[in-house]
Amino acid sequence: MDISLVLPIYNELENLAPLIEEIEGVLDATGKSYEIIAVDDGSDDGSVELLKKLAKEHEHVRAVFFRKNSGQAAAFDAGFRNATGDVVVTMDADLQNDPKDIPALIEKLESGGYDLVTGWRKDRKDGALLRKIPSRIANRMIRRMTGTKVHDLGCSLKVYRKHVTDEMRLYGEMHRFISVLAASQGAKIGEMVVNHRARRAGVSKYGIRRTIKVLLDLMTVSFLRGYQTKPIYVFGTLGMLMFGAGTLLSALVLWEKYDEGVWVHRNPLFMVAIMLFLMAFQFVGTGILAEVIVRTYFESQDKTAYTIASRAGFERREAVVEKLSAREA
Repeated sequence: MDISLVLPIYNELENLAPLIEEIEGVLDATGKSYEIIAVDDGSDDGSVELLKKLAKEHEHVRAVFFRKNSGQAAAFDAGFRNATGDVVVTMDADLQNDPKDIPALIEKLESGGYDLVTGWRKDRKDGALLRKIPSRIANRMIRRMTGTKVHDLGCSLKVYRKHVTDEMRLYGEMHRFISVLAASQGAKIGEMVVNHRARRAGVSKYGIRRTIKVLLDLMTVSFLRGYQTKPIYVFGTLGMLMFGAGTLLSALVLWEKYDEGVWVHRNPLFMVAIMLFLMAFQFVGTGILAEVIVRTYFESQDKTAYTIASRAGFERREAVVEKLSAREA
């Protein structure tokens, strides 16, 4: 399969049929083989029944159904696990992303040597108060904290090489951080301005209340990018700082005892120093446990803490092995 298009769906009954037809019209014109993997995220508006019908009527449509609503990131992840195409495309199911942009995104992916090309909704057709302003604030905050240069981190219209999606796991609201996660894997990322259309039917699933979730996920992503394979550095550093502060406070308590006659049991700084010592041991212990968990995580799943971009020269070794095998035969 050349292209796998992943389509997360949650209560988009009125948009599904026209969207599938529009996607098929665009991808048929490319002359490439493709599949549309529609992942229903626990819809209750009739989208499930319509998807089953579309999967029977359209040879390119495959459908995955969640038992309950699990979020857009989970839908993307399920689509990635079921994709077989060399190129994976993601987009929203609300008809706001324009399928006509897909061929241009794929062309940029292939001609520019990118691993991921993301869309940039430079001229968004959304309400300013509930969508544009929160999105701009979130994008600016994420760019500043992660160092990414992608303008529109929330745009679902993206194209990936399959090795990127194979290595990626999404949780919570992590779909907003796909570009950041891909960059942490060493992926080369491109960006292209795409068309954005106003919603014709259905109700938006986004709102200001998701900002808190994004902030919590941002802290998680920032930690994973910097300390996923070395958590002892962050916990150990905090522990050593608290131990140092506790030592200074203890010295101050002793000085006050001998110089000013302030008894230790009457000095609140002594209790603060004890608390700092206890917290220091707890942070260092947490760091050691985190190191054990990290090693268990990678070794139990036969994963590595690095990703390989390419190899060279190994074909010679394979040729030698073939010659030796031929001699033995």
